[in-house]
Amino acid sequence: MSQAKDKMSIGELLKLLQQEFPDLTISKIRFLESEGLLSPERTPSGYRKFSQADAQRLRFILKLQKEKYLPLKVIREKLNELESGRMRAGDLATGETDGFRVGEEISAYQDATLPRENLPQALDIDLSFADTLEEYGLICSHKGDDGPYYEREDVKILRIAREFSRYGLEPRHMRMYENLTDREVMAFEQIILPSLKSKDPEARRRALDILLQLVNLSRELKDQLLKNRVKEYFRQYNQPIPF
Repeated sequence: MSQAKDKMSIGELLKLLQQEFPDLTISKIRFLESEGLLSPERTPSGYRKFSQADAQRLRFILKLQKEKYLPLKVIREKLNELESGRMRAGDLATGETDGFRVGEEISAYQDATLPRENLPQALDIDLSFADTLEEYGLICSHKGDDGPYYEREDVKILRIAREFSRYGLEPRHMRMYENLTDREVMAFEQIILPSLKSKDPEARRRALDILLQLVNLSRELKDQLLKNRVKEYFRQYNQPIPF
């Protein structure tokens, strides 16, 4: 097959990746191109032609968005590092994205943020949806030099809320999590605040260690409680319990 026939139209590229990324649209591919993250060839008549390397690059970008919740600014930096050889996961053109060997480097971006205006293109989330989450106190936008933005944790909540909404759970249903979280924080504060107010740095450090342990225990407890409650449905319908 000739090299020219190996190239895909934007519709063919969408078809190739849409099963893996159901939210992918032609408009999103065009947006990523406008942001400089994709650079397909153009035919003399102006049609885009995507190579297999372009497809791998797009898959990589979408995985970073889907699994690591990274904003486009950070993704662009990761791509630049990969292409310059400064990062070891130089496999954009090999198809080995399932290994996803960039976790350690990405974990350094603890302060990653997402400009609010980029929300629709970056996460396929309407601003009105984000507004509703803010009204319910589930997320909070922050003022920046270039306009309001969301911090990393807010971006994760936005994605979770979007996934919930696909199953009929709207932001108002998520308020139960917010209420529970508030009560948990109040209980934890009663344990650690006396030490945090101490003048002893070691006491303050121990208090923060305790707080981290409490958070981990809470997370595990809620996970086990939920699994314990729903496993009967699998038994009732003669299905293996998946957890």
